[in-house]
Amino acid sequence: MTSILINVVGGLAIFLYGMKIMSEGLQAATGEGLKNILWKATNNRFKGVLTGFGITAIIQSSSATTVMLVSFVSAGLITLIQATGIVLGANIGTTVTGWIVAILGFKFKINVLALPAIAIGFFIRFIDNDKTDSWGDFLLGFGLLFFGLGIMSDSVKDLSGSETILNFMSTYKATGIFSTIAVVIVGTVVTMVVQSSSATMAMTMALAVSGLIDFYTAAALILGENIGTTITANIAAIGSTIEARRTARVHFLFNIFGVIWILIVFKTFFIPFIDWLTPGNPFSPDVAERSRVIADHMAAFHSGFNIINTLLFLPFIKYLAKAAELLVPGGSKTSDTHLMYITTNVVSIPSININQARLEIERMTEIVNRMFDKTTGVLFNPDKKLGREIEEIQTLENQVDLLEREISNFLVKVSRDTLSKNQSNEITSMLHKVNELESIGDQCESIMKLLRRKYDMKLNFSESGKKEMIETAEKVKEFLNLITPNITSTTTNIMPKAEVIENRIDELKKELRKSHIKRLNENNCDVDSGIIFIDMVSCFEKIGDHAYNIAETISGIRIF
Repeated sequence: MTSILINVVGGLAIFLYGMKIMSEGLQAATGEGLKNILWKATNNRFKGVLTGFGITAIIQSSSATTVMLVSFVSAGLITLIQATGIVLGANIGTTVTGWIVAILGFKFKINVLALPAIAIGFFIRFIDNDKTDSWGDFLLGFGLLFFGLGIMSDSVKDLSGSETILNFMSTYKATGIFSTIAVVIVGTVVTMVVQSSSATMAMTMALAVSGLIDFYTAAALILGENIGTTITANIAAIGSTIEARRTARVHFLFNIFGVIWILIVFKTFFIPFIDWLTPGNPFSPDVAERSRVIADHMAAFHSGFNIINTLLFLPFIKYLAKAAELLVPGGSKTSDTHLMYITTNVVSIPSININQARLEIERMTEIVNRMFDKTTGVLFNPDKKLGREIEEIQTLENQVDLLEREISNFLVKVSRDTLSKNQSNEITSMLHKVNELESIGDQCESIMKLLRRKYDMKLNFSESGKKEMIETAEKVKEFLNLITPNITSTTTNIMPKAEVIENRIDELKKELRKSHIKRLNENNCDVDSGIIFIDMVSCFEKIGDHAYNIAETISGIRIF
């Protein structure tokens, strides 16, 4: 008995690992296309449903689709209403896995599919090409998925002869309304633990095909699995924006409301409807006949539940979103002091993690630009009172420091996952960029302190000194304008322009030092203002150096 249970658990582990590798391989192979499709989702609810269905059917994970949605809603790229339509479609898309398992997993000798896929996928990964590696991962994951399914199926067949197991399973049969609810709860809890409705669906099919559970019980477990699968998105939304948490709640509400109404018509209408729609009799006294058709009926039940559920809720998407707003009350404002786009610690999908980090770095760059603009605004208006400006710049500096720390911690965690060569290089590049951006923020703060000292000591620069300082500041701003739109790139060659700007900043530094010494000798500048002047020039020059380092990273010259 113990060895059989170990085989079942081991088979489940291989199935889960295969599902993970297959999903990640597909996402890596399809590149940015899937995320771009999500971003382009419109207010057309039907298009949203089709989008959710298509993406989830491709990547075989409604959890991955929903986690992406949580990220995009948090970022303000799509609205809660748009996300709701996509969530409905994702629930239909996830039923494709059930059909694949039902048709391939229980109709053929599984090793005929599994072992060749594992072999081909494994050896393809030796080809030094990220795209080919991704398809190799897909094949390897596909093979492991069905290999694990085969182990589970064979082990469950052995369990069917155990009197202890039969007695245990008989206590969880969906005979009446209360026992059916109990089975739904079991399915929910198991899926929450495993965090994969596809895995629990495969396990349920294996139990049903082996005769350990009847169709009613299998269907009730499937309903529970639909509720349990919402846990991933809700975990991803913890600590994120209100809109992102509402998106996760929509996923939960859609499934819980659907399960409630299905339970009302479970045996009187819905099960008979599925039996009429799907060939074969899952209640046949002939064990062989029942085993042959029950997986198809389960897949049909899963699809039918989600399709009908979607059709019922589609006209009421706004009300579903309203219900989510009641569950997560409050405004939609977010604070610049916290991460906005990174909505979870780390999910098991590198492409999502990296995309979240890109968006966060773009936001960090904008904050650094605001900080520089406020600093130079004070420089260009020396008689302006500094109290409010200093406070705002200090707030921005604190934000930049926090973002540098949190983005870096996030990227370090992501780097521990299995990554392609390009993904690994991009993470290293992003770590370098956030460090350089934080250093630019530090220099802006230093300039502001120098300006405050100049203001408090009632010092003035000469007219020629003011013009020289303004020219230097404008040249540095030109550098920031060059790197800002390209900040997340690692292949855009901006070095020709960067070299010109960097050389001019270096020339200005030398020219300014010479002209400053000349003014001192001619007694046109006092020593105190001269020290501040030279220190300020050094700060601007350092900002240029940090911008130049970022330009090298953007251009792919600085390799780590």
